[in-house]
Amino acid sequence: MIKQESYDYRRFALRILLVVTIFSATFFAIKNWISGWYSFAIMEGVIALFWLYILSIVSTTKHLERWSFIYLCTFYSLVLYGIYFTNYRSGLFAWLFIFPIISYLLLGRKVGTILTAISVFVGLGFLGRLVFQMNSDIHWIVMGNFGLCVIAIWSMVYVYESKSEAVIARLKEQVTRDPLTGLLNVRNLNDILVSVLYSAERRGESVTIAYIDLNDFKKINDTQGHQKGNEILLSVANTIKSITRAEDHSFRYGGDEFCIVFPNCTLEQAKNSYGQRLLENVHNELDQLTMSIGYAQTGPEAYLSPDDFIHQADKSMYAEKCAFKTKTS
Repeated sequence: MIKQESYDYRRFALRILLVVTIFSATFFAIKNWISGWYSFAIMEGVIALFWLYILSIVSTTKHLERWSFIYLCTFYSLVLYGIYFTNYRSGLFAWLFIFPIISYLLLGRKVGTILTAISVFVGLGFLGRLVFQMNSDIHWIVMGNFGLCVIAIWSMVYVYESKSEAVIARLKEQVTRDPLTGLLNVRNLNDILVSVLYSAERRGESVTIAYIDLNDFKKINDTQGHQKGNEILLSVANTIKSITRAEDHSFRYGGDEFCIVFPNCTLEQAKNSYGQRLLENVHNELDQLTMSIGYAQTGPEAYLSPDDFIHQADKSMYAEKCAFKTKTS
């Protein structure tokens, strides 16, 4: 959700910038044609038409970052071309001030930094060329002030974007993680399963789910309190983290239920290796605690849908729980 909102925000920003710069490019194309700058006027007209095409697809394209990059490259190229072939009094150097702002606005910190560095230093290089040529329109003090202003704006935008990314990362962590255990929460299970199953089908690999339920957990909460129950849940979650691989996905499904998705892993491997270690480690940490674990495998010959896959693992867990109750009754 956070990522989508950020994506929509950049899409809206690109749309506004396109409208403004299409109008500006058209206006200056006419003005430059009248002033005799025919090649520059033709270039502005062609680029304005190209931006019109981008504007027509910006609301629906799935490649927003790519089109934003193309837009900025054409925009910066147009401005830098004008700076190189005109004089300081044309006012084109003023556009250098907004390069950092719109680069970070549309492309984020990493790509925005690279594009800003290239475009700003090329522009300042053209300014330095005029100073070196002893152009009467510009003095080295002017260039110094210009450069310092651009770098100051760039620094402020960089700090703002860095802090913004950090805030978004924290919010994303809060949305995707269970606050008690630190495991992924169930809202991400379906999306991750879709991705894992798609990758497994392309590679012809098996995927296994382990569905875990703590036995008699309600009795623990009722007799020992919810604080003790939370301590047990956290201990189980830490044990799950310790026995799973980097590519596995561990979830708190809800209450006292957990779920682990094992990519490129058969049911036998999950049960005999990870499941056995989980049972042993939990027994060593919490000797009074038992759990029921159900397993389900899909692939490599045929693949279940995410819902059917989870249902099969849940059904297997329920059978294990019924056997446990029968055994202890």
